[in-house]
This record gives sequence, structure tokens and C-alpha cells, in this order.
Amino acid sequence: MSPIPVRASPSAHVRRPPMPRHPCPPDTGKASEVPAMNHDSQNTTERPKHMKGAERRRRTLRTATALAGAALLLAGVQGPAVAAPSPAGPTTAATAETSHTVELTSTAEALTAPATTRPGLTTFHASTTQAGKGWIGLARLKDGKSWDDFRDVLSRALSNTPSDVPQGAKDLDDTATLLGGLVIHPGQPGSFTQRLQPGTYLLFDYLTVGDAQPRHRPLTVTGDAVDQGLAPTATIVSRNVPGAGPRFEIRGALRAGRPLRYVNEIPGQVNELLFVKIADGTTEADLRAYFASMPDDGTFPPNSPFTSVSLGSLHLSTGRSSVVQVPLERDRYAAITWSKDATDGIKLVKKGLFTIVDVG
Repeated sequence: MSPIPVRASPSAHVRRPPMPRHPCPPDTGKASEVPAMNHDSQNTTERPKHMKGAERRRRTLRTATALAGAALLLAGVQGPAVAAPSPAGPTTAATAETSHTVELTSTAEALTAPATTRPGLTTFHASTTQAGKGWIGLARLKDGKSWDDFRDVLSRALSNTPSDVPQGAKDLDDTATLLGGLVIHPGQPGSFTQRLQPGTYLLFDYLTVGDAQPRHRPLTVTGDAVDQGLAPTATIVSRNVPGAGPRFEIRGALRAGRPLRYVNEIPGQVNELLFVKIADGTTEADLRAYFASMPDDGTFPPNSPFTSVSLGSLHLSTGRSSVVQVPLERDRYAAITWSKDATDGIKLVKKGLFTIVDVG
């Protein structure tokens, strides 16, 4: 996320310099990293103003590169053809309140979202018609924090530089609560449910946070509560298992096209949940070896075991959950995350936070 546009359009990846986060073959890409404000603000008497600005621009550029690479991570691998959704019309407050569904539409030109909705169990339905746009996240900023603060700290919490991550993760926890969102693609819309309290939330596009004009919208929650959410068929929990480390635990059965609940229970750790198809015969040992071969600089080795784009939930803060519905098919997937360990900046997949799942 940077003032210099670094776009994450899968169709453009062959024309770009190599980007970080690329577990697929050389032309492919993935999902999820962002930016915010940092600890440099505590040392304002120690640096000239122009130096602080230059440092922030460098950090933001690194974030933009990291996010674009994340966006490409699997986005360049073509899965089965999917019919494009019909264009969504403009969302009105009345529509959102009647069904308690918030429509989020991304195009090449803009993000369309309502300015208000009512409290309670709320379903966000998101679609995009433009590759490289439309991974909409939901967050709630803490008192006194701004969009610029959020961009800066998120960039460090999700950085490809391991040494930046621990302090970035702490600063992110002090700045905002991440409430999920969707990794989707043109023709593959999705929905997620979150319980909203009265107040102001932030909707933002992970794939544009590094652009000169990042897409973000305030969402004011007010009025009488209405509960109407998605009914999950399974729950996936990310948690620390004593003696083993971070793991995904699956409860229930994953069904094609049906909602699932994602819960993040790892202390002090924001985390995402992504699904990507894997090649026939791929084992957990194969995935473990592939992840172990990844350098920590955000680049990816060849011979990827992945065969589709990624779909799933964007980051949740510790202790948060979201019900997510994305167009999974009856197939074999890897459930993965590209989040880094908040204690040392190492990718969580290297520590075992992945599993193979069969979607029925």
C-alpha cells in the first residue's frame, strides 16, 4: 500500500517485476497484506520531518509491493470457468436495512458501498468485475486512530521483512480490530457475516491500499438491531496446539458453495483463512516441504502444488470469528494462510498452520 500505485491485477503480472508471496508457478499469485502508522511517531524529536516522510514513503512502497505480491499469489492460476455475476446496481440504505445485507461492488473505477446500515448480525455480499480489485476487508479503528495510522501499522504487521512484524503486530493491535472480509475474483463473488455494534467501521480494499488513491469507505452503524446471517455447515479454528504449534482444526463437514465459520484463537495474531486447490497426489508432507523451501523475503519457489486461485476470509484479530461463503467446489483443497508469526515474522505455514481438506 503506497502512494505509488503498485497494482495487483493478475492479468498484468507477466509484465511486472517479480513480486513477493508467490507459491504458485512463476506467473501466479495470492492474497492479503496491508498498511498503517508506526513507532517512528514516538521519536519525532530525533528525525527531521523530511526524513520521517521519506522513511514512511519507503515503508509504504514496501507494503505496496508485498500486497501486490500477495494479491498475485494464486490469482494468476486459472481455475475452471465461472459465469460472471450480473452487474450489481447501486446499493441504497433502504435495501441494506430491509434485508440486513450490505452490498459491496468493485469495478475498474470504484468501490460502491452504503454509508450506513443497522446493527446486529449483518451479511456483506461482495463482487468484483475487475481483476486486482475487490478484496474488501472490514475493520474497526480504535479511539483516536485514523486511516493513515491503520495503513502504516498494517503494512508492518504483514511485512515481508520478518524483523518488522513483531512491533507492527503490537501496533496493529493498538490501532484496529480486524473483522475479516473476502478473497474473491471476477465471476466468483462471496459473502461474510459479522455482528456489528453501533458506531463507525471501515471498509477497505486490500488490493488498493498501496495505490495513490486507495479505496476505503466509512460505514456508520445505527438504528434498531436486526439479526439475519449465514448458517455454516462447518467451523475452522486457527489455534496454538500445545507441543505442536499453530494449527487449523476442522469441525463439521465442508460443503461446496455453503457457508463456513472461521475463528481465530491464536493470541496476539491476526490471521486469514484461504482455500486453494492442490494437484492430484499432493500430501501434507509435500506441502510442508514446499513451505519450508520458501525464503522469508516474500519470494516463492517454482513447482507449486497449487492449481487454482485462492478464495476465503481476510484477516481476523484474535478472538474474532466470521461466517464466510465463497464458491468452493467439490474438490481437494489446501487450507492455508500467508500471515506471519507476530512473534518473529516467519510465515505461519512454515510452523504447520495448513491442512488438506476435502470439500463435499
